[in-house]
Amino acid sequence: MRSAPISSRMWWVMVLGLATALGLAGCAASTDSGASDGKRAVVLVSGVASVTPFTTPQAACTSGLSAGNTWTFMRDYLITEGFEVYTAPAMDHVDQTVPTALPDELRGPFEGCPEQLPRESTITSIDVPEAAGERLANFLTFLNSEYGVTSVDVVAHSLGGLFSRNGIREVQQSGSPVTIHSLTTLGSPWEAVMLAIPPFRPKKACDGLPVCMEVVRELEQIKEVRGIVEFFQPDKFGPWTEAQAGVLDGIPVTLVAGTMFTKPGGDPRKWPNDGLIQERAALGMSIPDSVLPQRSCYAFPFAHSMLVATRVGAPESQAITWNERVGSVVANGLRTAGTANQAPNRLGCPGVSPKP
Repeated sequence: MRSAPISSRMWWVMVLGLATALGLAGCAASTDSGASDGKRAVVLVSGVASVTPFTTPQAACTSGLSAGNTWTFMRDYLITEGFEVYTAPAMDHVDQTVPTALPDELRGPFEGCPEQLPRESTITSIDVPEAAGERLANFLTFLNSEYGVTSVDVVAHSLGGLFSRNGIREVQQSGSPVTIHSLTTLGSPWEAVMLAIPPFRPKKACDGLPVCMEVVRELEQIKEVRGIVEFFQPDKFGPWTEAQAGVLDGIPVTLVAGTMFTKPGGDPRKWPNDGLIQERAALGMSIPDSVLPQRSCYAFPFAHSMLVATRVGAPESQAITWNERVGSVVANGLRTAGTANQAPNRLGCPGVSPKP
């Protein structure tokens, strides 16, 4: 399915719909019994500058892409596999309350969506992970109070992985009745993103990769994103990562990287990559067990998003959030999350992945 034409700004908003997703696996009989005393669900969380509508297992947008550019395929796939799936709402304006009918310039190729949530429960996708994580934690509290969700499997795309990690910490520290069952990240940076490795000029940051350079140029037009690039500098990102020690204890993590783009002799800190996030960052190759205790890794020759794929002439199915092979990995991770901590650690890590 091809999306409707969108503006340059809207294109990059959707491309970086990193969010990826907080997967709350509201699981059917096919899943393990890790949440037998309550309701388990999958929540999909989008990333930086994304615009994603709130959807439930029963209700989504009726026109265009049912859950936005990032999650429409994965939402449908996981629901077909028997999971209860919600998408966390995200907007690219810090102080805007999400209206029931999204304004034209923010709607993208979807409309007729379920009633949207107030800003305190809506991720501000151009904010730093701490602030976005607080909104995500509020959203999980909303799911508990309104839908009875008590156990969450987190599935996150791109910077949504950092939103999710901070959101998990907020949930734990708040005494929330919601517990986190698992975390899955798709093209999510566990290390500094390519764009944050100096020098920051597009050609240098992207090591000559045209599609990456296009995105960098568009990013430069959105001043709020500068704070995110600054967040990835060692003096901020290093301490933030260290402070995450212990947050994921007992929570199995599945990491998925895209490796569509390669360059013989290219900077090994940046290649291979999915067009925006490099493999080593998506697989957390330098992240210690104190921060990422139980992990399994998968790498696919896919692009960061549907719109990165189509920008280079590839079908949408070559994006990590729109591919059935990736969907199978995600579903399997959700089903086995209850016993994953007894399985061998670092399966497929750091770069050689088992076949799904």
